[in-house]
This record gives sequence, structure tokens and C-alpha cells, in this order.
Amino acid sequence: MSKAIHKALLSKSANKFTHANNLFIGNGVLYLTKSEDDLFKHMVRLVCSQQLSLKAANTIWSKIIHQIQYDKLSLADICNKGYEESLRKCGLSGNKVKALQGLKLAFDRGDISKEVIIKSSHAQILEIICKLWGFGPWSGDMVAMFYCGLPDVWSNGDLILNKGIEKLTEKETTTSEQFLAHFSPFKSFLALHIWKGKNTGLL
Repeated sequence: MSKAIHKALLSKSANKFTHANNLFIGNGVLYLTKSEDDLFKHMVRLVCSQQLSLKAANTIWSKIIHQIQYDKLSLADICNKGYEESLRKCGLSGNKVKALQGLKLAFDRGDISKEVIIKSSHAQILEIICKLWGFGPWSGDMVAMFYCGLPDVWSNGDLILNKGIEKLTEKETTTSEQFLAHFSPFKSFLALHIWKGKNTGLL
């Protein structure tokens, strides 16, 4: 699947978007790997990642794992009310703690579940997740892309993607809207290439 999509991206960019084509060639075949975490854990990690670097998010996540092991709790337990101080010690802000507690309640009530999410479209996922306090379109996009593996997701709320597509469209003398439309239905893979390109210096 990923190899076929890579060929499609090369074909779509050849003789039309030279800089994008060079990026795809330089990165090689990229794979959209779905998270092995359960949905609750995946979304807790999203909260840790919001507006932080990958390094900072991983540090907070490591502290949470250490804390639940130390307190002999589950991840769900520490997201209940009464454990605010434990979460704050891990580096989470008050708003992120509130978001995690709301997430736990939403799962308990059945407002969100794996069974519903995996059967939903990108638009439906956004609708479900954006109803949760502290979760916005970026979180919904990340669930759609990395939990459900949807191939045509683009996140307007992602700073790196915004900078990457701005740089590409300036070179290609086109608009972001036209550029994204051209690479549909594989916008998730375009995002993967931009993220990797920014990390490796290709973009």
C-alpha cells in the first residue's frame, strides 16, 4: 500500500511540483504506522504532546509512566479526580490535567470509544473529539491519521506542516489549497514527508 502510494506521489509531482518530487525521492517510501496503544492511552499521549516538542512530550510521558508504577495505579486511575498533584508533578499544566480528567469521564460515559472511532470518517472523528474539553482539531487529525490510519488527513493546526507547506508552495508558485487538493487522497503521506523533510533538513 505505502509503496503504491509513494509511486502515486511521484507521479503526481513529476513535471509539475519539482521541489515536492525531490522531497519524495529524498525521503523514500514512508509508512503510515497506526498506533499500537489503546485509544485512551493514545489520546493521553496526545495531551502530553500538545504544543510541545517531541523531546519534552516524551519526558512528560516517561514521568507519568514512572508515577503510575510508583503509586501502583493504572493510567486510567491517575486520570481520575484526586490525582491532580501527581499529574502536575509529571509536568502537565492545570489545563492538561483537566483535559485528561474529562477524557477519562468521556470514556466512562461511553461518549467516545474505539468501536465508534475506528468506524468513523475524518469529519466524524473531528466532531467527536472536538466535543471533549481540551481537545481540538489537531487532536482529531492525529487520531484519524495515527490511530485509524486514514490516508487523506491534513492538519491545519500543526505548526511544522504549516511551515513546510508554505515553503513548498512558495517554491512551486501555487497556493496551499491547490497544492493539497492535488495530492488528495494521500494528504497523510504528504504530511509524513513534510515532517521527515523538516527533521532531516531536506525541506
